[in-house]
Amino acid sequence: MSPPPSFSSGEDAIAALHSDILQTHILTRLDGAALTSTASTSSRFRSLSSEDQLWRRVCSTSWPSITHPKLQQLISAFPSKHQSFFSDVFPVLDCCSLRCDLDYRYSTTVELISAVDIHYKNKLLFSKVHSIETETNWFLCSPFRVDLIDPKDSIPSPIRRSEKYEDWLGHLEENLTVSWVIIDPIKNRAANISSRQPVKVRRHWLSGEIQVQYTTVMGGDRRAGSAVEMVECAVVVSCGEKEEEGMEMSVTEVSMQMLDMEGKHLNGKDSLGILKEAMEKGKRISAKKGDGKLRYEEYEEMKKKRKARKERIENGLDMLCIFTGIAILLSFSSFIFFST
Repeated sequence: MSPPPSFSSGEDAIAALHSDILQTHILTRLDGAALTSTASTSSRFRSLSSEDQLWRRVCSTSWPSITHPKLQQLISAFPSKHQSFFSDVFPVLDCCSLRCDLDYRYSTTVELISAVDIHYKNKLLFSKVHSIETETNWFLCSPFRVDLIDPKDSIPSPIRRSEKYEDWLGHLEENLTVSWVIIDPIKNRAANISSRQPVKVRRHWLSGEIQVQYTTVMGGDRRAGSAVEMVECAVVVSCGEKEEEGMEMSVTEVSMQMLDMEGKHLNGKDSLGILKEAMEKGKRISAKKGDGKLRYEEYEEMKKKRKARKERIENGLDMLCIFTGIAILLSFSSFIFFST
């Protein structure tokens, strides 16, 4: 009896498997990053890994909100459907170096769609699809802000506050993750504007609610020194405690807004221009845990330096005005004195 066939390596053994077995029992177990790596190994695996059902499963698992029928229809129009969507959304968005001409009126899309998913301890806590019209004068001129929860409502959650607030803030920072995907249905592009991991966790000084912030720093206006030279896309999740529920927390706010370097809200027109630029030209990069927080801290340092520089200029102008006023007063006094 002839000996059983031997393989020179595990890769040869896998390559010898039937395509149906590979697709059904192996590729379906991979996440998006692993599936992308597998597709780059050979032309055969690239062909097997391009099956849209594989990527649809990966995307639906990562972002449950996209199972909405409207989003499935939109994603089907992307160049490679769910694989293109994954390539747009999964990597970390890096668009600090981008600059927009905010004086130019962008041809706006009919709507801007948000697909939001919040996980607590890797379990889905909140999922919603939200769209806003972007052609109305109200949107273009008003401060840009998207709220997903009515102020009168709240979402029950399994989050329980610990005795020490300091410990609880750290717990939320480690266990609460947010994905906020924006979609342009005209250009068939998408991007995840959330930093995934929080960049800041704090207790609101008035309401006592805990605010967890996820921020992506973006390039803004082309004019150097402008307040919108850099902007922050801030996603905020607030958790409040109801008296009758003891230490159980409810999610009371899920919002997104665009702020300039002075903390002022951008209007809809400027926000849309920056977001569209980020979707179309922003780099998608791999990042380690904590990189988003580090970028935000660098941005905060830039804001402090800009504020200090602005104060020095304003103080200099104030002194110039004072000296000018004194000089005018002395000249006028001298004129009156000598004229008499």
